[in-house]
Amino acid sequence: MPTANRVPRNLSLQFNTRISATASQVFDAWTNPELLKTWLAPGNMTVPAVSRDLRPGGAYRIEMKGTAAVHNGEAPLRAEDLIVVAHGVYTWLVPGRQLSYTWSGTWDPSEESHVTVSLFEEPTGTTITLDHIGFHSDQSMQAHRSGWQSSLTKLRQLFATS
Repeated sequence: MPTANRVPRNLSLQFNTRISATASQVFDAWTNPELLKTWLAPGNMTVPAVSRDLRPGGAYRIEMKGTAAVHNGEAPLRAEDLIVVAHGVYTWLVPGRQLSYTWSGTWDPSEESHVTVSLFEEPTGTTITLDHIGFHSDQSMQAHRSGWQSSLTKLRQLFATS
């Protein structure tokens, strides 16, 4: 089996989005397990469980339930759908301003990438810059692009209704 698609290619994504909330509220949404369950799952997936040790070097684990079709919003979630796990370690935390962490998933244990979320508070809300770097393949990068777009939409909606 060819291994060329497993060579780190440093493929990356960047998203910029505006949230109608303070930087402190957005940081809390990114670090509070109960809030993460409401938005950090693409498409029709759900988050049954989140655990985290919020400190540099501390680990986190996010369980997401659903299939690829559920991820893409093409199918509803079913009781028998499997759980996939995203996990990693926090590498940098500045409350209300920035967090960085490694990102790995049970869907591809050979890939570890890195996420940095920077928050810029303005008078009418907060701009989020999300950088996700280190994908091993275009396929992985595109799946994460779709996942982040969907999840960030849910995050915006969380604050639009509060």
